[in-house]
Amino acid sequence: MIEIKPKLEHRSHCPSSGQILKPVKVLWQGSRICVVSESPGGGEIIDELRIGHAAKTAYSINLAEGTTFSDDKYAEEFLAKPLLKSLQNPQNEHLEITQEIFKSCDRAIVLNCIDYLYGHSLLKLLNAQRHLESHPEFGLIVIVQKFMRWMVPEGVAEVWTVPISLKNGQCYYPSFGNFVSKQLERFQEVYISEAYSHPSQFDISKFTGVAKHDFDKEEYKITFVWREDRLWCRHLVVKIFRKINLLQIPLSIQNWKVQRLFAKMRKLLPQAKFAVVGLGKNTSFPEWVEDFRVDKFDEKTERQMCQVYSESRLVIGIHGSNMLLPSGHAGMTIDMIDERWGNFAQDILYQETDPRLSSFRYRYLPLATSLKNLAHIGSEMIIKRLDFYFHMTGDSLRDSFASRL
Repeated sequence: MIEIKPKLEHRSHCPSSGQILKPVKVLWQGSRICVVSESPGGGEIIDELRIGHAAKTAYSINLAEGTTFSDDKYAEEFLAKPLLKSLQNPQNEHLEITQEIFKSCDRAIVLNCIDYLYGHSLLKLLNAQRHLESHPEFGLIVIVQKFMRWMVPEGVAEVWTVPISLKNGQCYYPSFGNFVSKQLERFQEVYISEAYSHPSQFDISKFTGVAKHDFDKEEYKITFVWREDRLWCRHLVVKIFRKINLLQIPLSIQNWKVQRLFAKMRKLLPQAKFAVVGLGKNTSFPEWVEDFRVDKFDEKTERQMCQVYSESRLVIGIHGSNMLLPSGHAGMTIDMIDERWGNFAQDILYQETDPRLSSFRYRYLPLATSLKNLAHIGSEMIIKRLDFYFHMTGDSLRDSFASRL
């Protein structure tokens, strides 16, 4: 945690002279929490607190001069410049922020989950459980966008819900900053959560209210996570068809692949049910494939999808934030990756602490993997799971269940 009240715990250096700067105040930009410091030569230097995706590398901004400073090219391009642009273009809209107070406290931790990417926002929120369990002497204040409110876990002291869309998640809203600064006057001590970008201490069921997969249940699904902006086709193919406004062709190819994959697995696992879930309802599936796709997400549809994930022994999908909730609820996961190997494992919510069992439950395969091999791998994950667990742990995992497979 980083203290901001009564002491502002931040150390910054002048980008030009290297001198230590004096922190003056916290700037609540929206998704970013910044510190404004006085420069010895006059003017102000703005740093983002070392939290979330900014934890790894430092960067600074001179707003008056419109300049950015960082030794890291990524930080300057993807963190510093967007922040500078937002501060140069404040949104004067007055935000109607909903404040819910569940218990009073003098010492608070603020967990800011505002972001412009759904996955980032969700991963930030998962830090809540760590604070609730490790810092019970503090009240936890969670700041979320409207679409994430339903997943805030019980036990927090306050929830501040802001009407900022993902599209505007990087914008600077002075009214938001004014609201936060005013509210924090109520507390004697205030700390900022590090909001780790990939936390590990959490139970997803505490956030969604949906139980994780029960391997002991006889009935189970094999589910494909559908999306229409990142398809089960070569990236270049999708790019070409999107450019000529014929995206229906790669969508049809994706549909055909899902049906063929399910048909192959159906022969190997005749007792399994098959489902498709996700965003976008283009194309159709045969009756034996349960279709849970929607045109728009809301609390009701997301809860329903989490239930489908929970009933799934295996979920399969294209790498991305769409795999977070499925992997967090389902029994096992296959994550198919095309060009995003640098983001390996960032879209998976691991439920397993034993690395050997994790390697079995969560597989990463090239997008070009053949349907035959994919069907074989997925089916073997289900058929061989009990044997694998026994040899790794010596635990029979209820031998009576083996007769069901």
